[in-house]
Amino acid sequence: MARILIVGGGSAGIMTAARLRNALSMDEAEITIVDRSDKHYYQPGYTLIPFGLEEVENLIKPMKDVIPAGCNFIQDEVVSFNFDNNYVETKGGKRLEYDYLVLATGAKLVMEEIEGLAENLYKNGVHTFYTLEGAIKLKEALEEFEGGDFVTIQAPIPFKCPGAPIKFTLLADDYFRRRGIRNNVNITITSALPAIFSREPYASKLDAMFRDRNINTKSGFTPSEIDPEEKVVRSWEGDELHYDLLVVVPPNEGESIYEGTGIADATNFVMADKHKLQLEKYPNVFVIGDCANYPTSKTASGARKQAEVLVKNLLAVMKGEEPKARYTGHIICPIITRFGKAMFAEFDYEKSISPAQEMWSNWVIKVYMLRPMYWSLMLRGLL
Repeated sequence: MARILIVGGGSAGIMTAARLRNALSMDEAEITIVDRSDKHYYQPGYTLIPFGLEEVENLIKPMKDVIPAGCNFIQDEVVSFNFDNNYVETKGGKRLEYDYLVLATGAKLVMEEIEGLAENLYKNGVHTFYTLEGAIKLKEALEEFEGGDFVTIQAPIPFKCPGAPIKFTLLADDYFRRRGIRNNVNITITSALPAIFSREPYASKLDAMFRDRNINTKSGFTPSEIDPEEKVVRSWEGDELHYDLLVVVPPNEGESIYEGTGIADATNFVMADKHKLQLEKYPNVFVIGDCANYPTSKTASGARKQAEVLVKNLLAVMKGEEPKARYTGHIICPIITRFGKAMFAEFDYEKSISPAQEMWSNWVIKVYMLRPMYWSLMLRGLL
């Protein structure tokens, strides 16, 4: 019986486990998931919380409720890997041996990378929606906000869901209009890149929206420091912006357990084949989701498509065959553009796929359908 170990119980890890369990009988494989948390979060809902479009209780489930039937779950934290001898060690003192390993450890927020962020978060006008606690507190801050400089700053790519700060800012604009205070609010969104969104035709469409709705954009702005006394955020390029309410997309990194392993880049994202989703040096090790340095957006949509490919390739390796399935970088990024409208940015490594079109039906899918589909279908490997 093959021993398959999945490190990480987020979207990528659970989707992979479900697809493997659907494909392999109990006699063929033992599948074990290791994660430090006893809860699973639907993170795409975090951008909806501040605007009253989602309820907190809809975004959390006990981990035991999402672990696929027939899979084992160990609540523990992996602290070291021995790829040559096929085992990992955990914080709880366990040694877990495997025949095949799936790395699905996600990305972590690094608040300390921006000076002044960690110590001022949730106070002095500094907020984020990249944690559930942050999304809840930001809802309260938005309700109390009556006007001034409203600024959304983005850390350098890569970070989870690059479309999130854009949809958040566009929703904020519409939110202020609905409250009747938009004329009192000066909205700015920044990016460390040369443009707020780089993919065409979506970039041109979004730029036009920003112009038409009087939303300021500041590209080439890499946040370095938040000064709560002066109420300014400074960049490494030497610029500064005043804020009354600041919303931060924090820097992201991979887990520190990859340091010194030789399989990760300088920010601890794992370097695997972007098509086969496999380590070249260790062909029995596969990598999925936000922990990988694949040149595409870190989203649950991407993880879903990766899971399809990874499982096909892992099954091939189990049979002694060459893995032939290829991940193309495909993702679908729903960008809410206002209450009642959304645009789907669909692309892969090479090309854009969907038109840059705002539609009510896209809004319905994003706000009302994706969460139920996530819990009932995606995490069960059925979609």
